Amino acid sequence: MSLTVADLTMDLLKRKVFRSGKEIDLQPREFSLLEYLMRNAGRVVSKTMIMEHVWNYQFDTQTNIIEARICRLRDKIDRSFEPKLIHTIRGAGYLIEEKARHVL
Repeated sequence: MSLTVADLTMDLLKRKVFRSGKEIDLQPREFSLLEYLMRNAGRVVSKTMIMEHVWNYQFDTQTNIIEARICRLRDKIDRSFEPKLIHTIRGAGYLIEEKARHVL
């Protein structure tokens, strides 16, 4: 089974990720975070939703763990590729899709 967003593909059985055919090496938590984003492709997911589904505990507003992991994930998934797929929706959360739309 695999998930695909644009040229990003995640093989869930082999636990491998490819962007434009190039394998991307992810840490286990990065893989889980990307999987959650890809399963919700086209939908904004809040920090609370990410914390509950990826870390399995309630969101602590004092932590920047999600921002740090998103930053690392962007570095691996988006830095060397176009179009950028991981988008921050200010005040709402994160979105993975080929083209971010404006949220009113």
